[in-house]
Amino acid sequence: MKCSICEKPTTQRCSRCHTKYYCSKSCQKEDYPNHVRDCPSRSAEILVKDVFSDTLPTNYAVRYEYGFCNCVYPEEESMLLGLYGGLIKYIECSASQLHSWWKSGNLPFHIKKAFEDSNTTSGYYQWFLKNEHVLQGLRKYEGEKSNKEIANKLHAMVKPYLSEHDLTVPIKSLPETKRIVCLFYITILSDHIPGIDQQNWIDFGFCSCKFGSDHLGEIEERRLADLYKELIIQEDCKVDEFHDAYLSGTILDLLRKYCSSNNCNWLSENKIEVRGHNQPNKSVYDLKQYALSESARLVPSVNVDYGFINCRTESEKRQLKHTYRKLIKTPRFDPRDLHYACIAGKTFDYVRSILPNEGLKANLFKNPYPLKEID
Repeated sequence: MKCSICEKPTTQRCSRCHTKYYCSKSCQKEDYPNHVRDCPSRSAEILVKDVFSDTLPTNYAVRYEYGFCNCVYPEEESMLLGLYGGLIKYIECSASQLHSWWKSGNLPFHIKKAFEDSNTTSGYYQWFLKNEHVLQGLRKYEGEKSNKEIANKLHAMVKPYLSEHDLTVPIKSLPETKRIVCLFYITILSDHIPGIDQQNWIDFGFCSCKFGSDHLGEIEERRLADLYKELIIQEDCKVDEFHDAYLSGTILDLLRKYCSSNNCNWLSENKIEVRGHNQPNKSVYDLKQYALSESARLVPSVNVDYGFINCRTESEKRQLKHTYRKLIKTPRFDPRDLHYACIAGKTFDYVRSILPNEGLKANLFKNPYPLKEID
């Protein structure tokens, strides 16, 4: 074999990954900045670097060994990175500790113990407690073998619901809207609920579920997910039919067509709203997503409709977001009532009726451009 740097004949190689050859320590040292990002057994060190640079991992070994490949949506990867950020930056867990926890095969246990022992909590940690599955069954990255395993696992889940034509092409080559539906199928078939940071949380109606006993309101969200499971698993709804309903905005009609009358009555009684691809959406649901999420961005409609445009400082914006979060967590809150109050220019009056003891600034809740009602 030849040295990876100077190409001199050598039999010496990296003692960690056994894939790169070096004729001397000087050549190995010269290649270190590049090789450290590709050496599988150094994945914990690469993860630490990614955390401090606030960058989602691109190294295949890091992604495979530390759970990023188990995330269905990009938003979940951001939450996982935030979890590692808290662990590394604030609890000061070292790369060596991370590696030893991973090697023990019980990374989730050690992460929970580290957060609990340090009395540290965050939205990222709360998310992890509900999504511990992303760190289950982690194994050593084995190159192409691991890559095929990931692709085959996801494809196998949705395969029974694809058309003969779609079975002949990779999922990544399907139209964007059909890929969205396929990822939603994978989420439901995995017995998960779309994350609050995901667009699917809004598009497929989870945003309109009432707030539950926890910060994600999973009581009604779980019932809605079970309804989709009935549609997909019990009624064998194929991706093409669901995709057509998604494009036309008729998913609720699809649910009513196939699912039990009791569940369909629940949809109507609780005013569950499901929209189609790129169809109009009440900005109150974007507000709900922004207020409850750690990472959702402030979209222009929310910025204007709900007063963030009136804030003069970042501190005022944070306080306004905190107020809306507190409002949403109140049992009396109904997003539709807030929506109609916003249309009427009475957002402040509505918030004050729910939070009478909260120190509110009326000028912050003013909507300079009243909306037309969206049905």
